[in-house]
Amino acid sequence: MRLLIDDVIDLLRLRVKPLAAYQYPWWQPALMLTVLGLVASGDTGDLGDNIAGRMGYAVALTWLAVAGFSRFMSFWLRLNKGDVGGSLFGLVVVASGLQFILPLASWLPDDAAAGMYFSVSLFGMIVMVNALSKVAAVSKWRVLLGMFLFAPLGLLLMAVTLSFSKMAGWVDLPPEVEAAVQAQAKNASGSAAWLKK
Repeated sequence: MRLLIDDVIDLLRLRVKPLAAYQYPWWQPALMLTVLGLVASGDTGDLGDNIAGRMGYAVALTWLAVAGFSRFMSFWLRLNKGDVGGSLFGLVVVASGLQFILPLASWLPDDAAAGMYFSVSLFGMIVMVNALSKVAAVSKWRVLLGMFLFAPLGLLLMAVTLSFSKMAGWVDLPPEVEAAVQAQAKNASGSAAWLKK
């Protein structure tokens, strides 16, 4: 586990090892990903008072998003003649380590919190692009394009997870949020269908 944490720090310093170094025992990225989801649940206060349900929603969404992104980027990088000789899952998990500090934004005034969210998200994207481009030996622009193409699928995953969580009684959606989720799912489905053509 200490090696995984050291790898998180190295990636934040934009130091990347060969992909083989990120093939961890299955329980290590699984544990880190679950903790990431639990940390993210702290930012779901507008989804009702069911704390356990909100935690379940956040963990499920985190797992689906990371697993889906890993599979999609593996396909995308191979399509672009990238040297992907193993699973990207462990690398994507450790490259997402910066998300641990996002809940701290809730302690800040609204303007400062928005600035922190933007800064962390931007740097997190830089870390991910740098890591994937180096392990696959492809240009950063190709990785960035792949991330852009995954975006509608990511939105669809979020909308589906929210809808399932609502049906399961895990979360309560305010009317305006429910309408936005339905519109988002519709738009994401249209974008995903267009990408398959």
